[in-house]
Amino acid sequence: MTAHIKALINQKGGVGKTSCTINYARVAINAGMRVLVIDADPQGNLSGILAAEDVLADQLSFADVLVGEKVSEASVAGIWPNLDVLPGNQNTSKATQQLHTEHGREFRLKEALTVVESEYDLVLIDCAPSLDLHTVNALTAADQAVVITQPGKFSLDGLSELVRSFDSVQKYYNPLLTVAGIAVNGLRNTISHRSWISELEQVSPWLILHPYIPLWSVIQDAQEAGYGLDEWKADAEKAREAYEIYARHFVGIEGLDLEGHLSTIFPHHDYSQLKEK
Repeated sequence: MTAHIKALINQKGGVGKTSCTINYARVAINAGMRVLVIDADPQGNLSGILAAEDVLADQLSFADVLVGEKVSEASVAGIWPNLDVLPGNQNTSKATQQLHTEHGREFRLKEALTVVESEYDLVLIDCAPSLDLHTVNALTAADQAVVITQPGKFSLDGLSELVRSFDSVQKYYNPLLTVAGIAVNGLRNTISHRSWISELEQVSPWLILHPYIPLWSVIQDAQEAGYGLDEWKADAEKAREAYEIYARHFVGIEGLDLEGHLSTIFPHHDYSQLKEK
C-alpha cells in the first residue's frame, strides 16, 4: 500500500497551515498511521516544532530533495513515534535557481516520494504561502489538497485566485488532484466572522470542513510546547474539544472511525451520544 499524500495550501500566510498540519499528523499517528510531514515553507516553523532534534542550517532539507537528494537521507525523526519530518529551511531559493532551466522540475517531489511512499500511510505537506515552484511540486505530488483559510476580507478575495492556481496545476501537472475541503481556522464569535462564514458558504467551490477551528489559546500553547492536544494537561477539557475538531476533519480528509478513535484517545469521556457536526 502506498501513502496518501495531502498538501495543505493557501497563497496567504498566517492562516494556520502549520498548526493544522501538526494536529492532523497527531490524529493520524494516534490512529496507527506511519506519517511523514514535509516542511515546504522556507520559514521552517513546522520543522522547529515536530523534529525531535534541532534542524541545523546546513542540514539536508526539502529543497535538497528537489535537486536530487533522497527523502530517506534528508528526513529526520519526529517528536512522536511513527513520525518522520522532511525539514524546510532558507535554501529554497537556491533550489529554485538550480531548477529554473531544467525540464520536469515540477515533478521532482513526486519522483522522490515514489521511492519511500510504501514506508508511510500518510504524507502531509505544509506548503509555503505562495504558488511557487515548491508549492507546485507539492500539488503535483499530492492526491488531495486541503485549503486552510482564516476569516477576513482578503481571504475571500484570494479564493478565486487560489481556484485558478489549483485548476492550472490540475490541468498541466496532476489531473487526478482533488480538494478534500476547506478548513476554517481562527474563528471568533463576532458579527464580522459570522458574516464572513455566511459569504464563504455561498461562494466556496469546495467542501467546507466542519466544525470550524476556533481561536483558542490552548491550540497554540500545546503546539509551541511540542505536545499533541491529547497530551496537553494545562487545560485538558478544552484541549480534548480542540482535538475532536481535528479528528472530525480527519473523517472527511482521510476516513476515520470517529467514535472508536476518540473513545480510545480519551477513554474517560462519554462518546455514546456522539453526533456528526
